[in-house]
Amino acid sequence: MPILGAVIGWFTNYIAVKMLFQPKEPRKILLWEIQGVFPKRQKEMAVKLGKMVADELFSTDELKERLTKPEQIELINKMVDQKIDNYLEDDFPEKYPMINMFLTDNLKNNIRREIMSEITPLAPRMIGRYVNSLDEHLDIEAIVTDKVQNFSTDRLEELLMGILKKELGFIEKMGFFIGGLVGLIQMLLVLLQQSLV
Repeated sequence: MPILGAVIGWFTNYIAVKMLFQPKEPRKILLWEIQGVFPKRQKEMAVKLGKMVADELFSTDELKERLTKPEQIELINKMVDQKIDNYLEDDFPEKYPMINMFLTDNLKNNIRREIMSEITPLAPRMIGRYVNSLDEHLDIEAIVTDKVQNFSTDRLEELLMGILKKELGFIEKMGFFIGGLVGLIQMLLVLLQQSLV
């Protein structure tokens, strides 16, 4: 009885896990039409997942906040400063050799400082404007919903199995364990009943 219970428990859980993904297309069995849970609810899941990602996981407000942190602004300013420095040292002399003859290192440093003093306060505003325009033109919810809806059922199964493989395997093992335990309890009850008779 314990072995039979364990096999039945494992098998029923194995079938239940398989029915999350199979059959991929609706199939008629007697009076019922069956289809795997995930393929059947893929569009509904896509809408919910899109909403969750847009509301809870990734928003343009959060993006704006992260991009306008002082360390990010400092990084952008360093990149701009490096670009200006490269231009004054490499490109400018090639493009304007006559003018470059009159530019001393001190004058180049003053030019770079002046440009940076104008650009530095603009960085947070430029990032803010860019992210605001993203907010108007980037619909995260729609992008996620569309992508998930357009996954093939094979790709959807592959992704979900990649995430849930251990958990689904655990469910099958628990079916084996619980089925065996129930079989053992039944066997003990039968033996107890027989010993009382």
